[in-house]
Amino acid sequence: MSEPTEPFLVRPKMVALGETHVTIEWSDGHRSVFSNRGLRESCPCALCQGEMNPLGGSRSLPMLPDVRAGIRASEYRMIGLYAIAFAWSDGHSTGIYPYDYLLARCECDACMAERPESLLEPRG
Repeated sequence: MSEPTEPFLVRPKMVALGETHVTIEWSDGHRSVFSNRGLRESCPCALCQGEMNPLGGSRSLPMLPDVRAGIRASEYRMIGLYAIAFAWSDGHSTGIYPYDYLLARCECDACMAERPESLLEPRG
């Protein structure tokens, strides 16, 4: 009988904040690229995405202002072993981006080619 193995969890090895993109190198060798604007617009926090009504009914509306073209991630911090939080040049910093959320939104050429056309948004 073999010993149970721990599941392989992909984790960031390196995060680079650039003028126009965030690049993440993962422990499985994948290199994710995200446009700063796209990553900021997909912030998963309740302020940006809206919040569930605890009493049922509809969600509260998101408060996301238009994200300007020159937006940039100014810093990041690791959240446990599951997410990254970014601080943005517009002052926003409440979004926590889980690793699986980031991997599902990777904008590298290989990931974009595998994504169904219905899920693709124009890159700017």
